[in-house]
Amino acid sequence: MASNTIATSNVSPDYPSLVREMREYPFPTPIRRTPVIEGDLPKPALFNLVHILVGMRRSGKTFHLFQLIQDLLKSGTPRDRLFYFNFSDERLQPMPSDALDQVLNEFWRQVPQARKEGTYLFFDEIQESEHWQGFCQRVAEHENVTMVVTGSSSKLSSEEIVTNFRGRSYSHEVLPLSFREYCDFQGINAPDARDDSFSPQTATAMESAFDRYLIDGGFPGIQSLPAEAKTDMLQSYMRDVVARDVTERMGSGDIATANQIALFALRNTGCELSINKLSTQLNQLGYQMYWSKARTILDLLEQAYLCFRLDEYTTSLKPDTTTPKLYAVDPGLAYAVSRANQQDVGKRLETAVYLEARRRQHGRRTDSITSLTLPDARREKIDFLLGDALGTEPYQAIQVTATMDNGKTSDRETRSLVAAMKRMPSLKGTIVTLRESGQLETGADLNGRRIEVIPAWQWALQG
Repeated sequence: MASNTIATSNVSPDYPSLVREMREYPFPTPIRRTPVIEGDLPKPALFNLVHILVGMRRSGKTFHLFQLIQDLLKSGTPRDRLFYFNFSDERLQPMPSDALDQVLNEFWRQVPQARKEGTYLFFDEIQESEHWQGFCQRVAEHENVTMVVTGSSSKLSSEEIVTNFRGRSYSHEVLPLSFREYCDFQGINAPDARDDSFSPQTATAMESAFDRYLIDGGFPGIQSLPAEAKTDMLQSYMRDVVARDVTERMGSGDIATANQIALFALRNTGCELSINKLSTQLNQLGYQMYWSKARTILDLLEQAYLCFRLDEYTTSLKPDTTTPKLYAVDPGLAYAVSRANQQDVGKRLETAVYLEARRRQHGRRTDSITSLTLPDARREKIDFLLGDALGTEPYQAIQVTATMDNGKTSDRETRSLVAAMKRMPSLKGTIVTLRESGQLETGADLNGRRIEVIPAWQWALQG
């Protein structure tokens, strides 16, 4: 007996309807974030660079597109000169190999003047389609367009972009909310960072807000949720990265192992990374693990922007062999997946400082943020050194500690900064804490130079 079931997998997407729907899409007006693309987008033209927004899933790339679109509309750009399309639409699945061409050609058919006069193209989750890199490069070279695309996978890592675009693209990293953006999302009136002093009421309000920031984190989609829902949602974000950005490259059989390594990376934010130690621990738990496999999974997690590796400062072209540090993409994510007895506020504070420093160093050369181990008998540590190892001398050394109340902690942080400042005469020393502020004397050896102690909320708002 013949079946009446329609094989939907062979049905082509209804491109005219999908394109028409996107042309009529009511773009939301998002809470404004600091733009990751500096200045205005270039006007549509041949050979414009392809702007690529990269970052972890749910970090706000789609709404960053909406922010760019709203800015263009407010500046007078006609709606039909803007075309937004989301390639994660399930109606495109299974994704035809020519989906990108079909979508764009259908838009040209519906709005022929846009092809002649120039168009701003915004393609969301473009990595869902095969050969997207070649498509973007071809369109940018042959059409009168300005193209901005987003993606959330290791396929849009910096390595993939450099390999496939050959200098024809400009990637922009979208991180979760900064502290100032967090205040905006929460309706908190953050003060002007240029002020030199703050009232006690302002200081305590900002301290409380920063305490919450270290727990909530900066993922935009969880900001309005109740506390327990935030934890569940953040945990799902981690699992989503593992399932979609790691195991798609390694196979579903490695998903349990990849989840364990992701948990290890997030729970050990701000700690030195030892792959040998990680492999040993996983083998003790019953996972069949060897060094190269653990390294591969960690690399994929970093390419998916779940975590970042911080290398040691060196003026040598040869990489330093010192164990690097690992930082989570968000302090709230680290908090959500940590065990109840592992809530280290100092490490989450250090993570928040690293992420803010990363935002400020955007566009600078590689390794403009490093850590430093002083080459002396004590092997004293500096958490962050900002500046260029092979160019201009580093300009700021930052130590991070939750409190200076403990005398040993205060002595250790101060002693390390003084030692670094002696070796680098132009170096500014800073200690970021949760509450304390002030100036520390360094002695006659440094000609009266002082170390600034500043609360994290104030330091973060200076960005």
